[in-house]
Amino acid sequence: MLPPVPVPAHFRIIAHRGASAYAPENTRRAFQLALDMGAQEIETDTQLTTDRRVVLCHDTTLERYGYGPETVEQLTAEDLLDRDMGRWFSPFLYAGEKMLALDQLFETFGKQFTYHLELKGTAAELPEVVSETVERYALQDCCIITSFSYEMLRRMRRTSPSARLGWLIQEIDAHSLQKASALDLFQLCPRADSVTPLAVRRAHDVVAEVRVWGLTGTERDILSTIRKVAQAGCDGATIDWPDWMTHV
Repeated sequence: MLPPVPVPAHFRIIAHRGASAYAPENTRRAFQLALDMGAQEIETDTQLTTDRRVVLCHDTTLERYGYGPETVEQLTAEDLLDRDMGRWFSPFLYAGEKMLALDQLFETFGKQFTYHLELKGTAAELPEVVSETVERYALQDCCIITSFSYEMLRRMRRTSPSARLGWLIQEIDAHSLQKASALDLFQLCPRADSVTPLAVRRAHDVVAEVRVWGLTGTERDILSTIRKVAQAGCDGATIDWPDWMTHV
């Protein structure tokens, strides 16, 4: 294993779905491991059940985790929270690890993390219920709400005018800058391999932060990309291996 890449003190090292290279994504074990590794920020995926509870699951369906083609949004929280979300990753180490609800995440970790909550799926009520859950635990200052869907972010802005919002995009361009300004976004979140110093400077004229996603490839490739985005002036990155970066 290569040594971790040093990044500036302000750079957000965000454990992507927890320490998801080492433990099943979006589970309590993955988030606890991220904390044990020193991560202060995590990213997770939020979807809405039929009974209006927010659960943490990346995929629209449960097929990758060993279940049928039904979607998360077609099921109740009671059904989903009993699902084994660890066996697919390692039946020997993580069998029995359950799906989490957002309220369970907050109850377990409280203010130990900054939470990057991605709005997924198509449920129109998701922004409202996420906002209600964040407010119930008084974690507004600990949360940044993101989505690939600009419409989801617009709904969140209407629901929670002061929320910090980040738009997940492929690259920074004139269109994304205009849309970011119109919605008073806190972050633009481009794909890591798309950023340039010029694009980051232009984005910083519109948003407070540029946070990247999509660190993939070999270990050497990923470490090289981390150096590139940090040198370009980015403010953070999601990563499955939170121990591959360290603050200086």
